Amino acid sequence: MGAKNIVSVNPNQLETYADNTTLENLKNGDELRRAIDSAEKLRAYQAAVKASFERAVGGMPKPAAVKTKTVRSFVTGNLVCENLLLETLPGYYATANVYKPLGAEGRLPAVLMVCGHSPEGRMNPVYQRVQRIIASAGFVVMGLDPIGQGERISYWEEGFDEPVIPPCTREHDYAGAQCLLAGIPITRYFVYDGVCALDYLAGRADVDAARIGLTGSSGGGTQTSMLMMYAPEKIAAAAPATFLSDRKAILYSRQAQDAEQIWPGMVKDGFDHADILACMAPKPVLVLAVDSDFFPLEGTHRSLEKARGLWKLFGKENALELFTDASKHAYTLPLANAAADFFSRVLIGEPFAPVDGAETLGAEALFASDGGNVVKSLRSRIVHDFVLDELRAIDEANEKMSYTEKRKKAIDFISAAADNFEPYPLYLKRSYSKSGDDTVYNLQAELLTWYQQEDIHNFGIFFKKDGSQPKTVTIALWDGGTTLLHSRLGEVMEFCEAGQSVFVVDLTGTGTVSDGLYSASQPDYYYTRAVTFCNNLLVNGDSLPAMRVRGIRKAVDAALQYAGGDVEVRLLTHGSFNLYALMAKLIDGRITGVTEKEPLESIRTLAGQKYYNHNNIMAVAMPGALRVFDIPELRQYALEKPE
Repeated sequence: MGAKNIVSVNPNQLETYADNTTLENLKNGDELRRAIDSAEKLRAYQAAVKASFERAVGGMPKPAAVKTKTVRSFVTGNLVCENLLLETLPGYYATANVYKPLGAEGRLPAVLMVCGHSPEGRMNPVYQRVQRIIASAGFVVMGLDPIGQGERISYWEEGFDEPVIPPCTREHDYAGAQCLLAGIPITRYFVYDGVCALDYLAGRADVDAARIGLTGSSGGGTQTSMLMMYAPEKIAAAAPATFLSDRKAILYSRQAQDAEQIWPGMVKDGFDHADILACMAPKPVLVLAVDSDFFPLEGTHRSLEKARGLWKLFGKENALELFTDASKHAYTLPLANAAADFFSRVLIGEPFAPVDGAETLGAEALFASDGGNVVKSLRSRIVHDFVLDELRAIDEANEKMSYTEKRKKAIDFISAAADNFEPYPLYLKRSYSKSGDDTVYNLQAELLTWYQQEDIHNFGIFFKKDGSQPKTVTIALWDGGTTLLHSRLGEVMEFCEAGQSVFVVDLTGTGTVSDGLYSASQPDYYYTRAVTFCNNLLVNGDSLPAMRVRGIRKAVDAALQYAGGDVEVRLLTHGSFNLYALMAKLIDGRITGVTEKEPLESIRTLAGQKYYNHNNIMAVAMPGALRVFDIPELRQYALEKPE
């Protein structure tokens, strides 16, 4: 049974909703960008994009004095290689290699290469080749390991031969969800490390700080793009590779993205990939692409066309370039040669002849830490340690507030999130069941459907004893909703025997309105369609928990219209759905109580424990919620218990 039993419904409503919301926001961004017709307006626009990005990543960590140590220096071919250890924050270590031409003198131009998603990080042979080719063109080149890669894989435990959480993208998403709950997206730490690396290069005696370039592929293309937005003043030229496309192409590809690639609220601000380019205008930029990438090339072309006029304002349209190779997703040899030639032309003043390849070394020769891991050898802090720091800081700030202030802060936070949409009138559609037509044992059942907001329909089944007119309606909420009604039917019958009616409701993304994105009977860990949908909500300034709070409030509307405005409305939840119910109760005075069965007792525990159950984590990931409440406080505020 479902909404389609009553009226025709869109079986792909959630993807359609995400598409329409995204496209509308992108259209607004296009209009803002087209209005740029002067250098002054461009500077204001660049500042606005940077401000949006800073909000999305929760600001940067408090800067610390970066300590560096050259662990080893040796000659390899025509280059000198340094194995470098950086302490970017106290107790937090990054690892890198620096290459420069053998025998070079004076101040050279430099290039920072940030790495894509590879467990080997900068030591991956492909990335070694990029570093060495560009260095051979006359540059000091720094290859930097990102979080969870190379020598910075975090989740090592004694007695385990492999990290407990797999490195690379899995680590990013696992730690990233905890960061999101604490309101400090993991993106900030990628960007902070990149800024430290750029500053390190600028401070070297053999580097000309005015001629520093930046490149990276895939996840490194993401990091390059983020630094182009956040710190363009530190970059003389950039060559983002195999990432830059546009939001429309990525949306329609239905691909998942990594945690650091999700910038909450930026699409709502009108952001698109053309704005990454805009932040560098009119400096030299070479976009490196391949024709068969999962970051679609058509999006790359659209972004270039949208941004090209910004270079024309300065008569420098040739400074925005594109090089495309025939390949699947990779930083190919032709791309590496194109990058070396680009940086040589714009930062040295002469072209670079392509080479056939470059020597690569075994990882051990490039290690900056003993054994090749900073957690094992140096007990380096990991991202989760910063989450714990943030939770302690939140506690300290909340201790200075009164109960009334904290409760109001929670109401304001939830209201702002739940009311973040255009109101939609209630059109309640019924199956108009007659006594005996739809019965479950001794209960009369009627199917109902309605829209909680434009393009998002909900579904529920209303149960009561035949012929009765209960004065209390209990809205029942659990994962799987009506599709798992068989497992909760005994409880429904008990409530009805006690003189109540029960309204079993499917909230967005579960039950009959899951659109196949998620099944309560299957684990939902990494890169599922449900996660992709939730991430598309985040970039549009929304979240699944906020949508479900809206859904509860609209279900209250439906219950009151169906059963009569004088009935009492209560909520019954199983599992983590108590989070949505308590939030709805706090901001909606029509709800008189919440009964919680097997409740989620803490979202703070999910963030505070190093290891937690990652299943369906995006269903409770409401950015920054822990800055305002955990479930015990939320319960206290919602039920108005005394301090």
